[in-house]
Amino acid sequence: MVAGTSCKNKHAYFEIKGKIAHAKGTKLSLKQLAIGNQNPVLIDTGIINKDGSFDLKTFMPFDQALFAFSIENGPDVYLINDVANINLNLDLDHYKQYSVEGSPSSIQLHTFLDAYSADYKKVVDKVSLYDSVEKSEAADSVVLTYKHDKDAALKTVNDLITNTVQQAINPALKSYLLAKSFATMEKENIAKLMAASKEQFKSYKPIGFLETIIAQQIKQTPAPYSLLGKQAPSFVMTDNYNRPFSLDSIKGKYVLLDFWASWCKPCREENPNVGKAYKLYRRRGLEIVSVSLDSSMHQWKQALDNDNLYWQNVSDLKEWKSPVVDKYKITALPFNVLIDTTGEIIAADLRGRDLTMKLNEVLPR
Repeated sequence: MVAGTSCKNKHAYFEIKGKIAHAKGTKLSLKQLAIGNQNPVLIDTGIINKDGSFDLKTFMPFDQALFAFSIENGPDVYLINDVANINLNLDLDHYKQYSVEGSPSSIQLHTFLDAYSADYKKVVDKVSLYDSVEKSEAADSVVLTYKHDKDAALKTVNDLITNTVQQAINPALKSYLLAKSFATMEKENIAKLMAASKEQFKSYKPIGFLETIIAQQIKQTPAPYSLLGKQAPSFVMTDNYNRPFSLDSIKGKYVLLDFWASWCKPCREENPNVGKAYKLYRRRGLEIVSVSLDSSMHQWKQALDNDNLYWQNVSDLKEWKSPVVDKYKITALPFNVLIDTTGEIIAADLRGRDLTMKLNEVLPR
């Protein structure tokens, strides 16, 4: 059991000793790494003896924290001062296999970093491959395969961070792991880990600092579309052949409800992507209904011909005063919603490759 005040260092000093084989220098330094401060704080310095041994003992009157034990012309080893004495032994020819004795949190950190370095490299590689293929002319099925690989790599890293945070009983280790999570984890998941960690260590300032950052980021994140997961509102409009059309008439099908206008330049630029999606997926059951927020019938029909929009097109020619604006919570154009066979809105505001990828994912084969 760890109380919220247990993050205080109970020792007046912090000693690191051991042996370093194949050292290429003699100088040592100990630096404190503080969350929110990119410049490490030098705490102490020392030397490596001729036989490779060293003993670095420094006065330590502050909270438990993360430290970089730096070796001249060599690597940094991350340590946590959860105990007064740490034994560290390493061979610089195989420095990743260093051993730590006496400090449970430093041992846990070493285990984490071993796994994280390999897993994070896979994330970087998979993200790079996905970005490259996503920008290419590859088929959506190919891109989707790379997306699944990328998502699986991210899940592996995020599961590692989550599990280690939950197992950690040291606030310095928790705050370091939480800082790592910002690179790969969804904000809402970070916030959940942060809340549990803050409850455990109420007075530990680095966790509070990170909690403030994630709260600000979530506040700045646009709210999700409010109609997601809800039934698509019904409506009746007139099509471009002056016939009434009811959205309910195609219930039971996958429908892309596309809101646009002839006067909207981004809409006109997106229309070729909508056309590509229709060509690719109409044989798999996709229906498109384009709803124009125009006021001029002539301009609307001219844009239909110019952009080759040959699927279902409707408009009440009321622009932003159209009832669908409020029904579908439309605040900007272009905008679309994807409706499944039950009439539920399952996605919104899909553009370009995101649109075709989502269609390839959900439509029956």
